[in-house]
Amino acid sequence: MLAFFENYAGVFIYPMLAVFLSLIFTYACIRILPRLGYVDRPGGRHIHKKPVPRGGGVAVILSFFLTLALYGFGVRSTEAVLPLFWRLFWPAVVLCGLGLIDDRRELKSWQKLLVQFLVVLIIWYTGEKQKYSIFGWEISGYLSLLFQFIWVIVIINAFNLIDGLDGLASGLAVVSAGCMAIWFIFVGGPTPEAICMLILAGACLGFLRYNFYPARIFLGDTGSTFLGLIFAIIGLSTIDKVVTATSLLLPILAVGVPLFDVVLAIWRRSTRKLLNPESGGIMDGDQDHLHHRLLRQTKKQTTTAFMMYLMACVFSAIALLFLTVRDSMPAVAYVTLVIAILIMIRQLAIVEIYDSALLIQRGLAKPRQGILVNMIHPFIDFFLISLSFLITFIILVGSFQNLSFFLYAVVPVFLVLCCSGVYRIYWLRAGLNNYWHLALTLLIGSAFSCMLLYYYCYADMLILEHVSPRRFLGGCLLFALQNLTFICFERFLVHYGEGFLFRKLYLQYQEPSKIQRIMIYGGGLNCRVYISYLFCANRKAFAESVIGIMDDDPGLYGLRVYGFKVFGGVDQVEQIYAEHPFEKIVIATDSASDENLAHLRNFCEKAKVQLVKLTIGETPFTDYLASRPPRTEAETENVDDAEDYFRY
Repeated sequence: MLAFFENYAGVFIYPMLAVFLSLIFTYACIRILPRLGYVDRPGGRHIHKKPVPRGGGVAVILSFFLTLALYGFGVRSTEAVLPLFWRLFWPAVVLCGLGLIDDRRELKSWQKLLVQFLVVLIIWYTGEKQKYSIFGWEISGYLSLLFQFIWVIVIINAFNLIDGLDGLASGLAVVSAGCMAIWFIFVGGPTPEAICMLILAGACLGFLRYNFYPARIFLGDTGSTFLGLIFAIIGLSTIDKVVTATSLLLPILAVGVPLFDVVLAIWRRSTRKLLNPESGGIMDGDQDHLHHRLLRQTKKQTTTAFMMYLMACVFSAIALLFLTVRDSMPAVAYVTLVIAILIMIRQLAIVEIYDSALLIQRGLAKPRQGILVNMIHPFIDFFLISLSFLITFIILVGSFQNLSFFLYAVVPVFLVLCCSGVYRIYWLRAGLNNYWHLALTLLIGSAFSCMLLYYYCYADMLILEHVSPRRFLGGCLLFALQNLTFICFERFLVHYGEGFLFRKLYLQYQEPSKIQRIMIYGGGLNCRVYISYLFCANRKAFAESVIGIMDDDPGLYGLRVYGFKVFGGVDQVEQIYAEHPFEKIVIATDSASDENLAHLRNFCEKAKVQLVKLTIGETPFTDYLASRPPRTEAETENVDDAEDYFRY
């Protein structure tokens, strides 16, 4: 019992001490910093309404290092703690100096990046000169410096960008530090890294007392970059010398929310730069970060902050899931992660998806420009096949160290794709037969690759990796299934985005009062033609949204036809209108009875609902020319342009 207390006392004592010191130092900073000119005034991209002291990260830094020093001298084996202390201390001193200057004078982006590079050099020089092996390819020397540079710079700036809401960065740091502490304790007990993370959580928790809405002090760049620095350095400790997907994912998921926001920011700003060369670059700020868009929905900073905390807890839970099942059931953890990421992208990346769809619609809608898609597809396919092989091999074996396995698996599939003619298909206008042709080609190519692997590589797999015939067959099936899923989904996403997704995203951007709601009468083939016309027709924008379908066939009631629910028949139009109001009815059937049409007409006259009939037919060319106003070539180009499609 005494030994247990001695081992785990630091888990409770030192974090509480960090909380106590952080409370004292933060209160002192609230009094002192405004006198030194460290004040964040409202305006611009800031959302606070009155001046607030900034640079409060000094309180977190002081409480963290003072507590860590006391921990280092308070344990029996100081040689295990003090090296970690100095490894964190010297980069933090440089970065803290940069933050204090930036919080006072607003430095330029390139100046901050230059100092951050100096910080990476210090980390690399003072750390262990270890060699990394990434999926079997060994890197050392300056390549390891490049690896650490990307890692540290990304995480530092991730916390810097996420610090745009009261209590957000400090609260996320508490969750992330707690996740990493649990990881260290689970693996090796109360290690110095685990206590360090708990001390950081305590320092942030004490600061959060004054930083939560309504904030009395801000972290500033001094504090936000410091948090990113600590997570970056400690995260390197969780990465094994053999860098695998699992060892990389653990620290990444621990700080998942800030990193997810960085990815969205790069995606969003790059797309907008392509759409408008005069817009700001990747380093220029905007108000479309995750916390900004959630704040526009919730209208409350506290609700937004708690939603972001919940997202961080989800990422942390997935990270701990990897910890528990990474050896027994790694596929479960990877599938869970992929599903969580897809859900978050669909729910939270609406702005980025909309901008990307706009880029596709503007730049690739015309066939002569859309050829670029076909030129890019071979490179995308090669990457997806390679990704499929790596995922399969990691799940099957756990690591990848033989290049010949990779070549025998990936190259045959790619060559079969090149010889099959799939790159002569214009995938923005693909049909079902094209997808069938692609799927069949992928299955044949995957089978060919697996045969070559069996005849030329299976003996080595059996000797080196102990792969049984049953596991090999399962890996082949997984490889073929992933090729089919990844490549067909990529083609479908391009096709769907150009035709339908763009319209849906556009409607999400409009105010509900400006959208004309449409009810379609008739769920046959004409209904399908009208929906395709409404979504895909390249014409000037009408904010029209289909809310459902009416049909006289009782067998369709309650079902979904072409993606829309069938609410009932014409005899129920009054009830349907009361439950789902609409402004327009489109008759998309030619088999309606005179009685139903008369009932529909009387209802529309009383409810003041617009009633139109969809007509599909052929018109003599001379009559078409007589009714069509003359257009110049420039006007024709404007009609085809997607920007004109969305201009009122």
